[in-house]
Parts: sequence; structure tokens; C-alpha cells
Amino acid sequence: MTAMIRQIHTARARRRASGIVAAALGALLLASCDDLDVQNINAPTADNLTGAPSRAILARTAVGVQTEADNDLGTEIESFGIYGRELYNLLGNDPRETGEQIRGPQDPGGRAGAAWTGKYGAIRTINTYLTALGNASGLTEQEVRASAGFAKTLKAWHLHRLAVRSGPTGLPIDVDRPITAEPAPLVSANEAMAAASALLDEALADLQAGGSEFPFTFVPGYTGFTTPSTFAQFNRALAAKVLVHRATFGSCTECWAQAATAIAASFVTTADLPNSLATGVYYGFTGAPGEANNPVTEALTSNHYWVHPSVVTGAQLRPDGTKDLRLTTKTAPAPASRTLNELTGTHKPVLFNSATNPAAPDLGADIPWLINEELLLLRAEIRWNTANKAGAIADLNLVRQHAGGLAPTTLTAASPDAAFVTELLYNRLYSLMWTQGTRWVDARRYGRLGTLPIDRAGDVVHPNMLIPASECDARDLPVPCSL
Repeated sequence: MTAMIRQIHTARARRRASGIVAAALGALLLASCDDLDVQNINAPTADNLTGAPSRAILARTAVGVQTEADNDLGTEIESFGIYGRELYNLLGNDPRETGEQIRGPQDPGGRAGAAWTGKYGAIRTINTYLTALGNASGLTEQEVRASAGFAKTLKAWHLHRLAVRSGPTGLPIDVDRPITAEPAPLVSANEAMAAASALLDEALADLQAGGSEFPFTFVPGYTGFTTPSTFAQFNRALAAKVLVHRATFGSCTECWAQAATAIAASFVTTADLPNSLATGVYYGFTGAPGEANNPVTEALTSNHYWVHPSVVTGAQLRPDGTKDLRLTTKTAPAPASRTLNELTGTHKPVLFNSATNPAAPDLGADIPWLINEELLLLRAEIRWNTANKAGAIADLNLVRQHAGGLAPTTLTAASPDAAFVTELLYNRLYSLMWTQGTRWVDARRYGRLGTLPIDRAGDVVHPNMLIPASECDARDLPVPCSL
């Protein structure tokens, strides 16, 4: 991340003369602290990790790697959701939510620059941790391999998230460089996703050589996936998702067969439905003071988050005439509707609210990262594209019936690809709503941005969460423009 910032600052240094003053002040402040030696007794320092880190220090760092897994998650859910008309923010304290994010033009210093730095911060922590493993004392070779497999898996996922977010403008991935080195070059999103796939495969080899236990504990959210062998199943689930994105974003035809192999080695299952739909890994929260809370839970009376009206009206009907269970269990009518800048919300999300009081938020509610319900939909997508259309329809029906309470799909093996995609994206929206901004991402993957609703004359659906670098230069915009 530091290398990336240096690259952008160097390219447009003429616009940042004021930064010299800030740098000078920073140097003075650092100089004034030369004689201070204050030990950080609560967390490992860089010096601890680059020396000969002990088992305990590495264990604490591994927990830190886990807690940074949800960096930018709240921003991602909100921003992707607004771009894809999955949700609205109608609080009214920031005009960007009803302006640039759904109308434009995008401001390079506004919401178009979100969901970037947190992921690179997490990658920096992982890079430091991986370096430290090479100097570790008190770990067996198996424990080093297991730890490396765990860290590489999370690093690969951050790279993939960045690629999805950044689109065709690209991103730096070779960021493990000293401050004196040349800045990391930008690579395409396709190259970044390919690098994530390769890193996930490398991580799998480490996990398979990692023995039976990790030398650290896990934070909430990983239940059932806390040994090298079970975490390897999560690794393969992530690998399958990355490969499906490479196939659809980047036209990687060979990725479909690779995805089929990966998902077969994951934790996907048809046993114990509907209970097993929720099996998987979550972004875990506790609601405890001083710890990160669920970033999108709120009271039913709040004016902040609202379900986009098209999600409410677009839900299919069950055989008894009621709407898709995934809508009725995850949303609820608000006590009063709200209209702001010609945008109206009538329903609120309640999927992360208190189980005992659905009108109240639950700060400790976990957010699905990758669960069996999504894996079944991914496998349906993979099967349709690997000449197993009957299997694809079977997987879709499992989700429709067990998660949505719907009748089986009317698709057949003779249905056109476009009809399958329509059915697939419907189920992905209602199964994954408010967890990853899937409506916008999927519309981009399948060239369907034009099908997303436009609520006001003059509104647009942005194809990317950024401004192309060429436009930055043409408009002489300040950095960070393409972030």
C-alpha cells in the first residue's frame, strides 16, 4: 500500500506542493521523539516480528490478521449496495449517497475512493506476518506451513476484493516492497484475480502440509473451520468463487473446469437441508465494548439504511401466494416510509437485528463471508457452464425451495443461457442480499447493468467504483483520483 501511495504521489507531485510542508512538520515531530523508548505491551511490534518472533507473538499476530479480514466490509456493503440498487442510505447527512453514487459525476475524493485502503492495510499486516514466519522460533515446520496457508488464503481474498472493486483501471498487487523501492505497477483486474487464484493454490499446498492444528486461536466466525484440513475446504470455496469471477469478468473459459474441481473439494453439501445452508465462515462480531461491531445493523426506526423498492416488488411468490421467504425474513416494513431527494424507502433490513427484538440492532450479529447457500448457487453456475445443466437446475431448486420456500424453477436443460442467468441472479440477490453488494457485482459480471432500476431522471448506474486515470489527467484532478 505504501508503494502504491508513493506511485500516485510521485505522478502528480506538482499538485501536492503543500505536502512538503506536512512532511517537514512530520520530520520535526519524529526528531523530537528520538530519545523516547515506549514499549507497546499490548500488541506485537514490527521489531518483534522481524527479529526472532516467539510462538506467542506470532499467535497474537495471527489473531490480528483475522480481525482485519472485515476491513472495509461496511463500506463495501453500503457502497456496492447503493451502486447496484440493493439499498439506499436516506439518512440525509451526506448528499453523496443520493447524489454522486447514483447520479454522478463521481468525485475522486468522495465515495468513489472508498473500500480501498483497509484492504491494503490488511495485506500489509499479512506480508509482515509471512516474513515473521520465516524467522519464527518455537514453531514446528508443520505449524509454519499451516500458518502460511492460513495467511496466504486471506491475502488472496483481499486481492480479489480489490480487483472486483477496481475493475478495468487496475490495481497494484506487488506491494511488499521497501519504501525505497520503485512503486508497484498497476496490473489489470484479470491479472490480479489470476494472482489471487495462484496464491490460493499455494496456500492449499501449505495447509495440506500443515499437520492437524494451527498454532493460534480463532476469533468468532470460523467455527468448524479451525484446523488446517477444514480451513482448506474454506480455501477451496474461495478458490471456486474467484475462478467463477475470472470466467465471467475475464472470459477465462478454462476457469470453469478449474472451478468445478475447487468446489468439489470445498464444504458444499446437500445434506441436512435447510440447516446446512448456513454452514460456512462468517465475519464475526461480538458487540463487546472496544471491539468491532456489525457495521450495517440498526433499529427499525432508523433513517439510515433502506431496502431498495425494486427488491421488495421483485420478490417471487410462493405457492401459497406469500413472497419469497428470503425477503420476508430479511426485511420488514418500516413504521413509516421515508422520502429524501425523490427517493422513497418503505422497508428496512432486519437480517442482522436482534433475534428477541427484531426492531432493535444486534451489534454482535455475524455477516456471512461464504456459506453453503452461496456455494450451491456457485455450483449451479459452474455446472451450467460445464455441460451439466440438469445438475445446475437441481442446485438452483435446492436453494429456491429450502431458502425461499418457492416452487421449482421452470428452467429446463433446453433453456437459453440468458434465461439461466436471469434465474441465477434472482436467487443470488435474495440469498446474498445485504452481505456483499452482489446485485451490482453480478450485473457487471454478466453485462446487465442496464437492467438495474433508475428511480429518477438523470440517474445512472456506475460501472465501476472509481474514475479512470485518463479522466483524472484530462480534468487535472488531485490524487487519489483512481482509488
